Parts: sequence; C-alpha cells; structure tokens
Amino acid sequence: MSFDDHPVLIPTPEGPVGGVVTQPRGEVRARMVLYSGYGRPARSGTNSFWTRLARSLAGLGIVVLRTDWVREGETLPVGEGEKGFLARRDLDLRLQDDHVLPWFFERAGALPTFFAGACGGARFSIELAGRNPTRVGGVFLIAPDPRDFDAELAGEDPNPIDWLVVRRLRAILERTSAWIVQGDGDFADISLLKTRLGPPAAERLEVELVPDVALHFLDQPDIQEQAASRLRSRVIRALEQHRQSRSMS
Repeated sequence: MSFDDHPVLIPTPEGPVGGVVTQPRGEVRARMVLYSGYGRPARSGTNSFWTRLARSLAGLGIVVLRTDWVREGETLPVGEGEKGFLARRDLDLRLQDDHVLPWFFERAGALPTFFAGACGGARFSIELAGRNPTRVGGVFLIAPDPRDFDAELAGEDPNPIDWLVVRRLRAILERTSAWIVQGDGDFADISLLKTRLGPPAAERLEVELVPDVALHFLDQPDIQEQAASRLRSRVIRALEQHRQSRSMS
C-alpha cells in the first residue's frame, strides 16, 4: 500500500506542535500515535527509524501521527516546564491530551486507536493511553522505562517502579491488550513491573523477550530491524483481532 507524508503544525495555546502524519492512500483500518524516545527528532539516514516504521505501519492501512517533543524540532511551545525533565514531560502530556490527540482523532476518523513508543516514549504511551483507556485499541511498547525517577534519585527504593505507570497500565489492561518487546540487555525490570501490576493484569500483559540484545537506544540497524519487525507482527495480529470483533458484532 502506498502512503503520503504530511508535515503538520498542530495549534495549542502554548504554540504549535510539529509533526508528520503518514496517511495510507488506500483503505484506512486504524489510527496510531507513535512516540519516540525523548530527544531530538531523527528522520533521515541511519536515524530514520521512526520514519521507516511509520511508513511500514501505513502499509498495513494505519494512519500514523508522530510529533516532536516540546522545544525540539518543529515544536516550540513556551510557558510551564522550561526547567527540568519531569516538568517538561508534564507539558508534553498536557499538550498531547488536550490538543494534539483531539486534533488527530477528529481528522483520522472513528477507527481503532493504537499507542506505540520506545523507551521514554513507551512510558509516555502508557501514561497517556491510561488516562482515558476507553479510546485505546492496543498499546505496543519497545523497551519501556517504568522507573520512578524521584525515588531513584532519593535512594528510597533500589528497584523503583513508578506507581503512576502501574496504575495507568493496569487501567489499559482492564480494557484492551498491551504488549512489550524487551531485550535481555535492557535495564528495565519488567518482571518487577508485572509483580506490581498483580493479577489479573499481569497475566494480560504480553512480554516478548529478545535474547542477546538491548533495544533501549535503537541505535543500530539490526536492533532497529528487530524492534520494527516484532512490533509490526504484533500490530498485524491486533488488526485481525479488531476485524474479527467487528464481524461478530
């Protein structure tokens, strides 16, 4: 399936959020918001992972939105959160939830909605999708980072897992599927996350472990291929599940 890339500037009270919508030219089967790890956008050359992934997903009939973080790339909101990682993340969450997602959903139409991301973007997907899980048709996470940064810095917990992440992921799993792909060299303790989730949510969380690799940085072509192919395969399965559920209703 062919596609078109559309650079966009999404208006918010803090300033425009820049991004790209990758639109299939044929039938559109779902919509997805795709969040990279925190940092500057990488859209070309060996760093074009997110561009290639969005286009691959568009080939499945998914319209994909990927945006730049606050004060990166084409996104230049000002105001709260000018100092500190967490304050900046809070601003990103608010702008996405209140302005970016409504803008995208209105234009993409009423379709199954997927959230996906890697590292900090995977954590972001959990927090954002878990705020309103009724709108979520599936969550796909590459090496998520569920740590409680405050507890880690304070030395309060040698294995900090953020309870906000636990609550939001549990809310997602009450309604739909969540999938994690993790390299055995990645630092996040997903087994501890599942322990904190508790039953039955932990049993519903799908975890795919890739041996002899760390997926966290996605900085090598073979690692990118591992992550992309596994995510694509899982999304194909989700699309089929949604198709079957519609045919039965």
